[in-house]
Amino acid sequence: MTQALRFYTLILAIFLFLAINIENIPATYQQLLSENVDSVYIDGYNHSAALSEATYAQALDGLGITLHPGTTYNEKSQSDNRSLNHCKSLVYRTLVSVPKTHGNYLEHLTLYFADGRRGLGGGSTIILRCSNVSDAELASVMVHEIGHVVDTGLKTGTSKSGKSEFTDGNLPVYKDDISLRFYRISWKNESTLKDNTRNTDFVTGYAKSDPFEDFAETYNFYLLHGKQFREMTKTNNNLNRKYLFMKYFIFAGKEYDNDPYTLVNSYDRPYDATLLSYDSAKFLKS
Repeated sequence: MTQALRFYTLILAIFLFLAINIENIPATYQQLLSENVDSVYIDGYNHSAALSEATYAQALDGLGITLHPGTTYNEKSQSDNRSLNHCKSLVYRTLVSVPKTHGNYLEHLTLYFADGRRGLGGGSTIILRCSNVSDAELASVMVHEIGHVVDTGLKTGTSKSGKSEFTDGNLPVYKDDISLRFYRISWKNESTLKDNTRNTDFVTGYAKSDPFEDFAETYNFYLLHGKQFREMTKTNNNLNRKYLFMKYFIFAGKEYDNDPYTLVNSYDRPYDATLLSYDSAKFLKS
């Protein structure tokens, strides 16, 4: 017992000596001590973050989605395990942050690391670029592509109802497809706007490209920019109809507040919803 007490007394004495005389330690050694402490902190943080991302990546693997190699979309795609896990982690957290039925419909996923489009989606498939994009933007692009999956995969009609005036590429949109209620607010068909349609009838400029981008951008806006969207509906009846469609036919009455914005320009629209700021920490579940 006495020996142990002597040991701890010696340690305390050394600590007090260093604390009192730290200014007498040469500057070179003080800098080295500081660098070592910082290094331990940074490495510890990175290790912890890597473990969390590996856990989320493993959870994504457990969802039953077929994950295709990035090279299947772009042969130049290259990534290390940490980069891939980081992307998979963001994808997983995005999927579990949207309504369960929406995320569950995704069956095929390609994550690639090379130049190219940020995202493609439709049916039960999403292709996502994981390089040269911020975390918030990647999650927002993922939400946009999930919107396409919901529109053209989850919410589809049946051939027995007959073909409508809309086609998606070579695929017909059937008359009992619930998405027609949304398309027909602004569109005559897949390439023609209704008469007297205004730019402000869309949440973004990109939404005016075609009815399918209109749906996906509006889906993104509803989830990530709910406060701003609701303000926009106060001065535009067509946007109000689109908001109510999303609320009752897509999101089962649930509304979202993942953005801090309430003031909007009634006569101007951003071009791309995926580049707008939102509270990603609030939106992404962990």
